Amino acid sequence: MPSLRAILLLPALLRTAFAATADEWRSRSIYQVMTDRFALANGTTPILCNQADGYYCGGQWRGIHDQLDYIQGMGFDAIWISPIVAQMPQWTADGMSYAGYWQQNLYDINVAFGNSTHLHDLIDAVHARGMFFMLDIVVNHMAWNGHPDDIQYKILQPFSDQKYYHKYCPSGYSDDDLDNLEECWLGSPEVPLADLDTGDPIVRQLFSMWIKTQVWKWGVDGLRIDAGINVEPDFFPDFMEAAGVFATAEVYTSHEDIMCTWTDKIGSSLNYPLYWKITEAFQSSDGDMSALGDMMKSERTACKDSSLLGTFSENHDVPRFANHTTDMSRAENVAAFIIMADGIPVAYQGSEQHLQGGTNPFTNREPLWETGYDRTAPIYKLYNTLNLVRRHAIRSDDGFTKYPSDIIHQDDHTIAMRKGNDGAQTITVLSNTGADSSDATVQLCQGHGFSSNTKLTEVLSCTSLVVDGSNCINVPVKSGQPQVLYAADALSGSTLCGDKSGDKVALTAVTISSTTITTTIGGQPTAIRTATTIPLSEITPTGVGAARSAAAPRAALPGRTDMLVGSTLMAALMTGFAATLIRCLG
Repeated sequence: MPSLRAILLLPALLRTAFAATADEWRSRSIYQVMTDRFALANGTTPILCNQADGYYCGGQWRGIHDQLDYIQGMGFDAIWISPIVAQMPQWTADGMSYAGYWQQNLYDINVAFGNSTHLHDLIDAVHARGMFFMLDIVVNHMAWNGHPDDIQYKILQPFSDQKYYHKYCPSGYSDDDLDNLEECWLGSPEVPLADLDTGDPIVRQLFSMWIKTQVWKWGVDGLRIDAGINVEPDFFPDFMEAAGVFATAEVYTSHEDIMCTWTDKIGSSLNYPLYWKITEAFQSSDGDMSALGDMMKSERTACKDSSLLGTFSENHDVPRFANHTTDMSRAENVAAFIIMADGIPVAYQGSEQHLQGGTNPFTNREPLWETGYDRTAPIYKLYNTLNLVRRHAIRSDDGFTKYPSDIIHQDDHTIAMRKGNDGAQTITVLSNTGADSSDATVQLCQGHGFSSNTKLTEVLSCTSLVVDGSNCINVPVKSGQPQVLYAADALSGSTLCGDKSGDKVALTAVTISSTTITTTIGGQPTAIRTATTIPLSEITPTGVGAARSAAAPRAALPGRTDMLVGSTLMAALMTGFAATLIRCLG
């Protein structure tokens, strides 16, 4: 049982972490990692991974650590990984908890992914590379294997009593009834996801305490909130204040006004309304470009700040784009839209390998190691160039990420967008005609912001163009491929198209302040390690190559238990603290 001194000490330590701001997240591009399916740890023997069965396939935090070069080779400067907390362990009719959303104990970790040392090592390595770390979390439910009437609530920590849950009713999975979405249970009769009553003050306080521990323990830069639309919007302001970090939420709806209701409370959402329009616009030559443009404009009115929405074309819950069409040119256009349009780009693991999985069953969760991590894949290389030009534009123009994309040309098959202030603007020309289409020319005579005779570079092919005397840009489009234009004399420092004038796009290591706290748990002296991100504004710029994490050594204290946070002892401490809080609050 945790000592009273330990219980009283911990809340004083659960300060809000200083982490990356929303402005800083705007400048990032995120690579989504499904931990179980991304990478095996070095030396691990692969097992048969039958996706349709829904079982663990062996991916671990050490595997992610070992493949960070692969991620950074695409130019991504933030990663989002699966939830880390302890899961329901059983094999069920619906598979297993490999995705990370069937949680049972918030204060312990999922040992299938590794131990707390492995997780700390991963986060340290991410930060040492100048990348941000985003943690996936669930605040909507806890999981049970069996009928809803048979749940043993005492094993669900820290919400170990039925009074903290809504009464059972099956979710209708429809945004036509938001009350049903917020109060009824996700899951299935075999694996019900007990819906937490997030309107209960005790539930809210326990969640606030918990999220502080997560940010404090790991040095988290941001959060992805699962099933956000299934939690009432008013839950989030206090929760976000307790977290003290940026977050983006899953608000699964095609309606921008509904999405923005949650977005305005949280700060960001993954942009599902735009996702469907992206898919519809580019999956065939009959796609609707006008609907895509209309949604972009509508979201700016519906949300307080649409520049913080997460722009994506794939994730673990929807079919991959290549499931709709295997045309490589169309996939490249989608990749260019994700990176170069408004919002924070989010790419799902495997999109760079043009994987084609669907969702019935979930074959879109392919083990990435089976691709061999091919760095010559067309979209892998494309992501790197796109991320470099975006980062160069951001560092050349403080207002780039907030500049709303102007649609300067649109027809049945093409959309052209200008983003950024004069001198650092990008012009992105996208097409849905496909790889077999005839060569074409798109003429841009208005809205591009360049003067006549300005020399431009198409950065994906490194070819040159010139704005003609009529102030028009004649953009050749071959085989339906995307085009990204930038002023040739403004590429200095970009490292693009042979530029060797400097490295304006290098990342700066994110500094971590580590603390080791000694306390007594169960009569035994125990060392607890924490990690807090230092605000980027307080960091003296340092080249990534010379930077290292400021993490404290992990050697055990002599004669003591080295308790890297997330271990069983920490779970016991925090569970006891939560129980004490529950008793105090009634």
